[in-house]
Amino acid sequence: MKIGITGGGSAGHVVPALAVAEQLTREHGGEVVFFGRVSSIEQEYAEKAGMRFSPVPSAGLKRYRSWSNLLMPLTVARGVTTAVRAMRRERPDVLFSKGSYVSVPVGLAAWLCGVPTVIHESDHSLGLAHRIVARLAARVCLSVSAPVGTPRWLARKSTVTGLPLRHDLATGNAERFRHSLGIPHGLPVLLIFCGSSGSDRINEAVDRQLASLTAEFAVVHVRGKGKLVPSLSDIPGYWQLEYLHEGMSDALWLADLVLGRAGATTLAELEALGKQAVLIPLPASVSRGDQLDNAAAYAQRFPGRCIVVPDDHRLEGGAVLADACRRLAAGKARAPGQQPDPQNVHRAARLIARETIATAKPARPSRRR
Repeated sequence: MKIGITGGGSAGHVVPALAVAEQLTREHGGEVVFFGRVSSIEQEYAEKAGMRFSPVPSAGLKRYRSWSNLLMPLTVARGVTTAVRAMRRERPDVLFSKGSYVSVPVGLAAWLCGVPTVIHESDHSLGLAHRIVARLAARVCLSVSAPVGTPRWLARKSTVTGLPLRHDLATGNAERFRHSLGIPHGLPVLLIFCGSSGSDRINEAVDRQLASLTAEFAVVHVRGKGKLVPSLSDIPGYWQLEYLHEGMSDALWLADLVLGRAGATTLAELEALGKQAVLIPLPASVSRGDQLDNAAAYAQRFPGRCIVVPDDHRLEGGAVLADACRRLAAGKARAPGQQPDPQNVHRAARLIARETIATAKPARPSRRR
């Protein structure tokens, strides 16, 4: 059986997609092909995982005034045409979509070619891309129960599976990561990351507080691709990286405290490991507000190990971030890290893989000679 995979734009989409792909190949023997944008994070991750990659052009809707929004329909149309050719060439039996704008042309092409689609939504509500593709999909997998008021057509095809976590999360090795960077024992480790592209605002805020942060923490700062600052390389107690891929699970195991965005995948990993976190959700001005909902729900569930800091004028100078880190590190309600159950780590990916296999179109009967 051949399974198409799509989704991209950020690690929050790609990592869960690869976790499902891992289950599809390991437990079901499926052959996987990944449809995504060229020179993208999905291409990088898919090729590192040994998957064949099929490029499809795509463009997303900017949530602010931009000339690129005028060209977006043309790019999507070109993407659909390219994806239809790729579908006819690859002939997958089913498509699994993790979302983001690349999933729109691929999902439309799958529908045009008669390939059934299974989608998975991480957040509390469907993103724009999945709102488009969901009507054409055969099955919709959800991380949490559908909210009140969900349309009947969507509820009928939906099932709650949870959110698939990176497949190596249960086997992370804290000391391996400590040794790789040369981080000494003694101070608690503060891990800062905001996805593959990083966040300029958060990076600047952290930079302004490096002296106070390194006095209390060993700071591992994942700044984003192309965002390293050479002048900060020799600061004692500070390690800066462009991005983490294979070592992310090890870094999460080592961290005593995490500072970053509030994507659903990040929060699920922090929950699985019982980590304390300072969360800075993307504001509604540059997103659909899903991270604001994610952070509020997470803080309500884990008030003793989470502080939410708004991404607004209060972030300037970084004092609010440094104060939040100190408060969590000193708090009496501090929750120690925990080793996740491998069965729980793989549970959601396994359920989604089974839904995907069950949705695949029946194999064509071979012709008698």
